[in-house]
Parts: sequence; C-alpha cells; structure tokens
Amino acid sequence: MTKQEFLQRLSRLLADVTVEEREEALRYYEEYFDEAGPEQEQAVLAELGSPEKVAAIIKANVPGSRIPPRYQAPGAGQTAGAAAGAAQYANPPQYPGAAQKNDNRTLFWVAVVAAALILSPLWLSLLGTALGLLATVVITGAALVFSGALVVIAGVVVVVKGFLTIWTGVGTALLVAGLGVLDIALGFAMLGVGFALFMLLVWLWRMTVRGWNWAKAKLAQNKAGGNEQ
Repeated sequence: MTKQEFLQRLSRLLADVTVEEREEALRYYEEYFDEAGPEQEQAVLAELGSPEKVAAIIKANVPGSRIPPRYQAPGAGQTAGAAAGAAQYANPPQYPGAAQKNDNRTLFWVAVVAAALILSPLWLSLLGTALGLLATVVITGAALVFSGALVVIAGVVVVVKGFLTIWTGVGTALLVAGLGVLDIALGFAMLGVGFALFMLLVWLWRMTVRGWNWAKAKLAQNKAGGNEQ
C-alpha cells in the first residue's frame, strides 16, 4: 500500500463523520507522511496500521463531536486502544532522518540569509547599476522615438515646401526637397534605433524571467534531492 492509497481508503472510511473532521484527519496524516519523507513511507504505514484501524480510532475519539481529534482529550468512555490511538494522532513520533532533514533545511536558509547580508554591498551596487542602465536605455529610447517622429514630420514639411517653391527654380526646389527626404530618412533611422532599444528591453526582461525560473527549478531540485537523502 502507498501513501495515496492509504489516504484514499481512509477518506472513504470516514465518509460518515463531519466534513471538517474528515478533512482535518486527512490533512493531518498527509502532513504526517510528508514530514517523515518518502523514504520512511512504508515505516509510517507499518506503524499506523490499516486504514480501518485508523478510522476506528478517529471515530472513537470524536463520537458525534465536531472538535478536531488532535485537540480533544481522551474521555472516560474511551477504550484503552482508542485513547492510545488518539495520543498517537495528537503526538506523532519522529522518524529517522526527519529531524536531520529539518535541520538541514534550516541551516540552508540561515546560510542564504547570511550570504545575502554579507554580500549586500556588492549586490546592492550591482542592482543600482542595473537600474541606472535600465533608466538610461528607457529615456534614450523614448527620446529617439519622439525626436525621430519630429524629424520625419519636419522632413515631410521641407519636401512639401520644396515643391511649392518650384517656381523660384527647379534646382532650388529639388535641393530643398532632397534635404527634406534626408530629414525623413534620418527620422526613420532614429525611430528604428529607439524601437530597437525597446525590443532590447523586452528581450532582457524575458531572459531575466527565464533565469529566475531556472534558478527556482534548480533550488526545487536541490531541495528534493536533500529530502531524499
């Protein structure tokens, strides 16, 4: 029998108790298994016994009551077996490796916090530099887009003005119109650079999110590996 089979069977056996009591019991035993760890699953099953036995203890511990079993003291009408089961339900034993696992987890987070505090001058300076570069890129990109749009508009005006002054001479009109075309080209170039900077920001954001997700996945893998040891 596995943990999931035990819990599913126990849930069916507790169908005649209140929903609160059933959910409390299932949550308790699920945490009980999780604290012991996967390597101690069979040991937990052997100690608890069959789901029928556990269900009988729970029902004997809460006859018609809505008080969660772990908080209810054994009554005078309970049998010795039910009282012992209730005591086990309220105070589960610690299995080999469970305390060490919790100690390792605590030491890990203590080390992380200590490292963050010790290296705070470094990562704060890096964070400030990164934010400064980000602000510079955003401002530069916005300025280029805005200026490029104005230059394009100005170039269009110059081209129109050149054609309107053709009566003063074809050469002069073409020269003015050509300058307007150059302005338009310059404006589009500025727009292109500005939008490229914004695309760069989007790419950097995606890379940052991807890196963060990768770091979380590695941390979860290391945590799972530590729990299996």
